[in-house]
Amino acid sequence: MNVAEALSRVKPLQLGRDAPREWYGGPPMRRITELDAIRGLAAMSVMIYHLKPQAFALHGVRVDLFFILSGYLLTSIILKKGDGVGFLFTFSVRRWLRIWPIYYIAVILLILVNPWLPKSFPMDGLPYYLTFTQNITRYWSDAIPAFSWYFEHTWSLALEEQFFFFWPIMVLLLGRRRLIPVSVALVVMSVIMRSVGFHWWLLLARCDGFAFGSMLAVIFIEREQVERHRDKIQLGLSLTCLFAVACAATTTATTLGMNFGEMSLLPSLMILSWNLLYFSLIGLVILNTGHPSLRILRDSRLGYLGKVSYGIYLFHSFVFILIWALARHLNLGEPLWLDVVKVGVTIAVASVSWHWIEQPIANLKERFRYGGPTPRPLAQSLNASRFSGIRA
Repeated sequence: MNVAEALSRVKPLQLGRDAPREWYGGPPMRRITELDAIRGLAAMSVMIYHLKPQAFALHGVRVDLFFILSGYLLTSIILKKGDGVGFLFTFSVRRWLRIWPIYYIAVILLILVNPWLPKSFPMDGLPYYLTFTQNITRYWSDAIPAFSWYFEHTWSLALEEQFFFFWPIMVLLLGRRRLIPVSVALVVMSVIMRSVGFHWWLLLARCDGFAFGSMLAVIFIEREQVERHRDKIQLGLSLTCLFAVACAATTTATTLGMNFGEMSLLPSLMILSWNLLYFSLIGLVILNTGHPSLRILRDSRLGYLGKVSYGIYLFHSFVFILIWALARHLNLGEPLWLDVVKVGVTIAVASVSWHWIEQPIANLKERFRYGGPTPRPLAQSLNASRFSGIRA
C-alpha cells in the first residue's frame, strides 16, 4: 500500500459538535465535585466575615481559597487545552462570559441607587472599577479613587482578572516543566513585596495563592503519573498540611492585633501560612476525590452553594445594607435573627442571579468551544505514529 492509498482510507476530521473529544484539547477534564463545595464554603465564610468582622477575624485570608481554586482550575485548562487553535481568544471569551455580565450589572445597580442613598458615594473611582484596576494606584500612592464601599470587596475579583490577563500567555511560553519554578518565584516575590510595605490588595503582593493553585495544576495534570506516585504525593501533602497548621496558628496569634494597612514581615508570613494550608488541603481533596471520608463535600446542598458562590460574593454587601436600612427605619435594632435573614436573602438573590442571568449567559460558552491542536506540516504528519507502518 502506498501513501496515497493510505491517506484515502483515513476518515476526515469532523470539526464541530461531532468531533472526537481528543480534538478539543485532549480527554475531557475530570470534574471534582468536592471543589464546588469548597468554593461554596469559601463564599459563605467571606459573607459571614463581612457580617460580623469582629467575631470572625483572620484578616481576610479566606479569599486566598478562591485564588488557589482559580489558579488550579484555570491553569489546568491552559495546560490541557492550550495547544488548540485560537485558544487564547476562546479562553478569554469563556471567562468573560462567566465573570463580566453580573459584575457590570452590579455596578449599574450601584450607580442607579446612588442618588437614593442617605449619603451618596463619589464616582471618582468608577473608571477603575469598570476596568478591574480599583487598587492599582496603591503601587505609587496611599490614596485610591473614591467609590462605594459596598463594592470594595471586589478587590479580590480585580486581582483574578489582572492575573489571568497575562498568565495564559506565560504558561504557553514557559511550558509545564518551567511552571513550578516560576510559581515558586511568584510566591517569594509576593512575600517580599508585602514585607517591604506594598499593600496586600495588589497583585504583585498577593499572587501567591494563584501560584500555589498553578502548582497543583502541574502536579495533577497527568493522571497516570499521579497514580504511580500516589503514596508519595499523599505523604508530602499531609506533612505540608501539618507544617502549615503550625505556622498558621503561630503567625495568626502573633498578628491578631496588628494593623494590616501597613504590611511587614509577620503579616506577610501569616498570609503565606494560610496559603500553604489551603494548598495542601485542596491538594489532598483532589488526590482523594470520591473517597468516603470526603462524602460531606459531595453533598448536593454544598454543591449548590458552589454554583451560586459568585452571586453570594458579589451581592451580599448590597443585601446587608438594604436590610440594615430597613431594620433601622423600623427600629428593630440588630438581633441575631436579622443576621440569619441577611444570609438567607443573600443566598436567595444569588440563586435568582444564577438561574436567570448567570446560567443562561454561561450556556453561550458552548458557542466558543476549544479547538483541536494546531495542525502540523504534512511531512511531519506523514511520519506520525499512525503511519509508521506504511511504506511508499
